[in-house]
Amino acid sequence: MKLSKSHTEGDRGIIMVKKRIEWIDIAKAYGIIAVVLGHALASGNTTNIIYWWHMPLFFIIGGFFLKPIDIHKLTAWKKFFNKRIYRDLTIYFSAGIVLILAYSILYNKDWQYLVNHLSRLIVGGRTLNLYTSTFWFVNVYLLSITAVTLLISITKSRVIQLAVVGAGVFLATCYDKIDWLTLYNYKTMPWNADIVLIAAFFTYIGYLFFHTNWKWIEKPLPIAGLVMSAGALIWFYLNQNFSFEFSMKSHLIQSSEPKVLMMTTIPLIFSFAVMGISHLTTYLPINWFLSLIGKHTMIIMYMHNFLLDILGRAGVEDVLTKVTIAVMVPLIIVTLEKPMTEKLMNQRHLYLDSYAFK
Repeated sequence: MKLSKSHTEGDRGIIMVKKRIEWIDIAKAYGIIAVVLGHALASGNTTNIIYWWHMPLFFIIGGFFLKPIDIHKLTAWKKFFNKRIYRDLTIYFSAGIVLILAYSILYNKDWQYLVNHLSRLIVGGRTLNLYTSTFWFVNVYLLSITAVTLLISITKSRVIQLAVVGAGVFLATCYDKIDWLTLYNYKTMPWNADIVLIAAFFTYIGYLFFHTNWKWIEKPLPIAGLVMSAGALIWFYLNQNFSFEFSMKSHLIQSSEPKVLMMTTIPLIFSFAVMGISHLTTYLPINWFLSLIGKHTMIIMYMHNFLLDILGRAGVEDVLTKVTIAVMVPLIIVTLEKPMTEKLMNQRHLYLDSYAFK
């Protein structure tokens, strides 16, 4: 289907949703494999490098299909909630309850522990740990897409939009952690709300990228430039020319260089390099498998800590084996479950693993 010049950006986004772009799913696959690998490995240089980009990548992709809404109409917000928020929220609480129950049974925890950790699902953010330690992402993702949607709906000026998200990420680098609020012994805000200052920047960059001439990411020269830049950064880092540690969940930003400079460059270089590599991967025989993983990243995000713990209890130590099982088991489950679900559902919603995230 050809687009005329008269199509709006919103129309273009709707049309693109109807035809999946394979490299996006593959980029998500690389991202979720990096997430699992980061949790399977002991802390070190490799995990530091992974943490530079794996979460920013998901927030960038999360901004691809956002579009302005009429913020003065309640019906527009209801549509946004039903389309972007409701299902993710339902799955978040359902999966959280199941995993907390599973941990309680496996480790013979008492009712006090169970009530304490179930209530943490409401507070979210850094208070979530053990099997639910990655659930903070859903909290921050939902807040970020809401914030960016509000921003692009209030003003059409790209300059103002960039100024707002730029100011946000700068502010985020001006303090270490929230120290005026303690929740469940953590210095944090509900749902890691302050991390939205960082996440909204990446989400907006994704929106801006996909609503301009995003095809450049499929061209050889930009891909080569990004990959070489990422490789150079790794080389300089390993040779101790600079230091940079970054963890979005815990608001850890440590750097030998200005924090705002590192935050606004390194995660973007690596994330777009991964996207470029993902485009090249579409020409490889393994593309279909990675694309399949990319379509089901959230169940892997939810389940992998549980699976890694089970494997650890079983005495499995090989990292490759643990990562493979932690990725494949959720994939098998969702593949077997999907035909039954589709029979029960008459419509699809744009939740995290449908194409709004995506």
